[in-house]
Amino acid sequence: MKHRELNGVHALLLLEGEKLIESIINFCAEKSITGATFNAIGAVKEIELGFYSLSTKEYAWKKAAAELEIDNITGNVAIVDGKPFVHAHGTVSDNETHAFGGHVKEAVIGASCEIFLTPLLGKIERAYDEKTGLKLMRLD
Repeated sequence: MKHRELNGVHALLLLEGEKLIESIINFCAEKSITGATFNAIGAVKEIELGFYSLSTKEYAWKKAAAELEIDNITGNVAIVDGKPFVHAHGTVSDNETHAFGGHVKEAVIGASCEIFLTPLLGKIERAYDEKTGLKLMRLD
């Protein structure tokens, strides 16, 4: 990963083979970032996307191993159990411009990935919510 800070915003460049979610988590842990938003564009060679069913409280996961464009990945960083936690959704497209997307579990970078990560002042924490079965932001 390459990094440069510009006016408080972190420009990150991931290269082939690096993992998107893992890299963001490690970066935020290293920089003590406890809340952030980010967006990403680039390319992946593997991605795992999911859809969450509220009725079953489970994700249905699908993996794709192909050259895909990252049309957009948007997410946030919060703290769960004292560690950075990434929540991201994204859309990717294939070589015929067919797009698909969902919750991003992980993605392995293809050519490159450009991320702009904006830290928030303060800390955002997530906690388990019984009703949804998800770790929701605690804003109280």
